[in-house]
Amino acid sequence: MDSIPEQFTHSIGRIVFNAGRVEFLIGRMLPSGPAGQSGKPLITAAREIEHPAVREVLDGYERMLPDRNHLIHGTYQVTEDQIVAWHLHRGGDALTSHPYSVATLAYIAESWENLAHAAHRALHQLQDPAAQT
Repeated sequence: MDSIPEQFTHSIGRIVFNAGRVEFLIGRMLPSGPAGQSGKPLITAAREIEHPAVREVLDGYERMLPDRNHLIHGTYQVTEDQIVAWHLHRGGDALTSHPYSVATLAYIAESWENLAHAAHRALHQLQDPAAQT
């Protein structure tokens, strides 16, 4: 198959967009401001923030990070009803495969969108403690 069907690319695009949005918003929560970090370094830096809403966002980000990494840093093998993300781990010592159905990708994309909204609310709560919505 020469191209990835739209049923996959739409969800993967939403994941990329919203994961980047989450990382940017978490970066804005840091006392030093956005530093362009992602993954574990971003989690480590942001865990120093003592705020329940921030903690919830970080917990969600940490849970969702493996799928994000597989999909963003992988290459794909596509069948009619699923996509397999092949991912070479840092250091190049382990190649793993991670299958995703169309429905699973849509769920992951929606989860990242929800987390982006939560990160936006958490940032506002952090900047203005009186803001609880």
